[in-house]
Amino acid sequence: MKISKETIEVLKNFSGINPNLVIKQGNKLSTIADAKNIMADVTVSEVFDTEVGIYDLNEFLSALNLIEDPELDFGDNSVTIANNRASVNYRYSDPLILTSPQKEVNMPDPDFTVKITSNTISEIRKAGGALGHAVVSISSPEDSDKVYLEVKDPDNSSANIYRLNIGNDESRTYDFQFLISNLKLLPDDYEISVSSKLISQWKGVNTKTQYFIALEKNSTFNS
Repeated sequence: MKISKETIEVLKNFSGINPNLVIKQGNKLSTIADAKNIMADVTVSEVFDTEVGIYDLNEFLSALNLIEDPELDFGDNSVTIANNRASVNYRYSDPLILTSPQKEVNMPDPDFTVKITSNTISEIRKAGGALGHAVVSISSPEDSDKVYLEVKDPDNSSANIYRLNIGNDESRTYDFQFLISNLKLLPDDYEISVSSKLISQWKGVNTKTQYFIALEKNSTFNS
């Protein structure tokens, strides 16, 4: 089996969420953060016939990088990564000692939905770095019928705020807060569904990718 560049990018992305990975049989890869605040799954082009436990995903990616244009042969206890000149025998870890999703997320009915572009997500990250803020919120203030993305410090009302107008909502007020560091997303545009039960779903528009990201407990919603 060859691993596509797209799937390698998925593995790199997953390594930022959890260093462990359990590859199940089939064509879906999934991971969950140790804190259980981020879960992701991606449908890939490859179909895996063997369950594979990887303790250190970055190490596995480094092993892949040692071999140019490698072919992967998944055995019972290890995978052989090889071309006609060189090979690496990479042993599996016991999936029972690894952190992996045990069930699918049952997403509640959303209280708010919006689509944002990859460029907007990049702007959020840049604003967080420039202003030294850790939080981005989707908010509709009491005194406005607008919906904003705000990069801010919720604990400091005098702090600078970066604000983007992303829509209108005349009937409700809310402040759905996320840690910017939890937006560990593959580059894509995303359809976002947010629930007042402090969970959100981010579905890739151009890829078969979805993330479930927890909201911060300071989030508020008034219907």
